[in-house]
Amino acid sequence: MKTKKLLLTLACLCMALSASAQTKPTPEQLGSIYYAYPAPEGVRTPAPAGYVPVYISHYGRHGSRWRTADEHYKVVVDAFDSLYQCKGLTPLGEDVRRRLHVVWEDARGRSGNITPLGERQHHDIALRMYRAYPEVFADSAVVDARSSTSLRCAMSMSYFTEALKEQNPALRVSRRAYQQYMDYIAYTSPEAEAFCSDTALWRAGLRQFEQEHIRPARFTRALLTDPSRLTEAEARALMDGLYWIAIDMQNCDHLRGVSFFDLFTYDELFHLWRLVNARMYVCNACAPLNKGLMPRQAAHLLRNIVESADRALASGRPRADLRFGHDTHLIRLLALMGVEGCDGRETDPERFHLAWQDYRVSPMAANLQFIFFRGASDGDVLVLLLHNENEVRLAGLAPVSGSYYRWTDLRQYLTKLITD
Repeated sequence: MKTKKLLLTLACLCMALSASAQTKPTPEQLGSIYYAYPAPEGVRTPAPAGYVPVYISHYGRHGSRWRTADEHYKVVVDAFDSLYQCKGLTPLGEDVRRRLHVVWEDARGRSGNITPLGERQHHDIALRMYRAYPEVFADSAVVDARSSTSLRCAMSMSYFTEALKEQNPALRVSRRAYQQYMDYIAYTSPEAEAFCSDTALWRAGLRQFEQEHIRPARFTRALLTDPSRLTEAEARALMDGLYWIAIDMQNCDHLRGVSFFDLFTYDELFHLWRLVNARMYVCNACAPLNKGLMPRQAAHLLRNIVESADRALASGRPRADLRFGHDTHLIRLLALMGVEGCDGRETDPERFHLAWQDYRVSPMAANLQFIFFRGASDGDVLVLLLHNENEVRLAGLAPVSGSYYRWTDLRQYLTKLITD
């Protein structure tokens, strides 16, 4: 009996360890918002009998990109070049310098733009959308695409819509990237900008977290012959600069064999990610610290989604409204709506990463899709929500069937979020 009980205990322990291993973030996921778009999981629940897709409303983040400015590469390259000139690099440090020059030559003048992987991501998302819901793109259906004025968003829109046109050249596609659309595609109020500024009082806690958890000593010993050349602040800055280059390499898969993950221990990557994740959580999601200010920034976007759906459904014709923007605005939209997995609330900074993970919510090319279905007999409309092409539900509203919401219920729910 005791032996049986022991075996049962060991089996439960093994299961727990296995589950823990499965949920442990990969080094790529510890890349935060630089995590490259993962393949969608699972099989979608078919619509109830008699319902056919008639309309799609979408908001997508731009695809994988290089870092946002040449300066972010150059400052790290220059630091290693200076150390090399005074024989301040270990053999590993010299090898890192060589790798950095390969990356710099590739990124120079392209910073902020989408990479070839980013192009493929949006092409493939569009292709899967078309194949899943061909009725929406039948004949000369209208596709209205709107983008942030950022070039990487406009290019993402271009690759996405081009994939749709490849499948049906008769589609009537409108592509626009005007400043006037920024009022809903990428809105941030002055109050929200002040809250997220570097001088905001809450950032003191983040700096304290950095002091306690980001320890660059081992890192610099591996790369520098004399780590005392750098102050503590300089060592942290070097570690941080290499972290951002390291995590972006997954978005540059055309540079085969170039990686920097070997420079970090898992714990170092984990704590660097926790710091970024905490900032993204407070500045965009449902962190109680922002008192709902940041999710409310998506109210203009949500209003556009509701009003566009009303117009599309009233027209009685197949149609798609596509919007292309940025990670922060998608995160805020998901938080405002209460999409499962995107609305975690936590007050303890040490536990932010347990309540909310940026790499799950907004990897490169992240998206939210509303798929509208109309009943053939009574004209009733159901909506399926897809986050990164996976079915999701809302925390504050019950579906009528599986993951399907009745539009009248969902519209009322979303309208209340806009007006509250």
